[in-house]
Amino acid sequence: MQTAFLRGRDHQQIGRLELEGLPKAAVALSRGGARKTYSHTDPNEDCVAFALGEHGSLAIAADGHHGELGSEAAVEILLDRFAAAWTGAAAPASTDAGWREQGIEALMAANRAILEIAGRNQLPPAPTTFVAALVRPEDDLLLHLSVGDSHLFAVDPGYAIELGGRDPSWKFTPFLGYEEARPELLDQYAKIGLRSLSDLRAVVLATDGLSEPGIGVSDPAATVQTAVGHVAAEVPEDRRAVDACRAVVERAMHAHRSQKAGDNMGCSVLWLER
Repeated sequence: MQTAFLRGRDHQQIGRLELEGLPKAAVALSRGGARKTYSHTDPNEDCVAFALGEHGSLAIAADGHHGELGSEAAVEILLDRFAAAWTGAAAPASTDAGWREQGIEALMAANRAILEIAGRNQLPPAPTTFVAALVRPEDDLLLHLSVGDSHLFAVDPGYAIELGGRDPSWKFTPFLGYEEARPELLDQYAKIGLRSLSDLRAVVLATDGLSEPGIGVSDPAATVQTAVGHVAAEVPEDRRAVDACRAVVERAMHAHRSQKAGDNMGCSVLWLER
């Protein structure tokens, strides 16, 4: 299994973009295009990762609040406990219900990991918004998980369809990292779904540095669609995941600079189109 994991603690220079990628997967991370204008604990509290296995690819993005340790723990537990099975030859589930159970189990494990790392360091837990996407092409499967206001887009030639994000009718943002979390609460407040990979070019995950009002871009879905469309038309196949990831983060950082207000920005891309 091939993996990449970018941690916010390692990337704290304003205006700098860190990027790792392979032909079918990439991650990018930045402290942001400008300084944060709001209260925060650590300079960069986002983390992004991917894992490529024999029969699948997993992408993850997490946005910590009140500390960098929460997002790190949430990403790390998925890489350590779930990535190999999810991307391996023998799928751990064969039905929608089975995959949904896998998703809830992963989110519960991430929630526990955030609480445990806070306890070990004698710190308050760092609530974390979280998105993850698993693609298994031979099974025509996209499993998508979302808690909070980070983004997960399924991108086809015409649209970037938001599968993540916070329900706009809610007056709060859900997080991982609370003692009260139970499977039934995650079932209510997380977005866990499956869909076909048919006609998809890419799956793009992004933290809310892309969209935060007064900081990010005005239309996140259109920004992602434009970036992916340009890459599909202009970039050689073996660079498309990397260039799409770079383009999304650069557009967010440009918005930060224009508005003189920054936020951490993480992006993970799985490129599907051949």
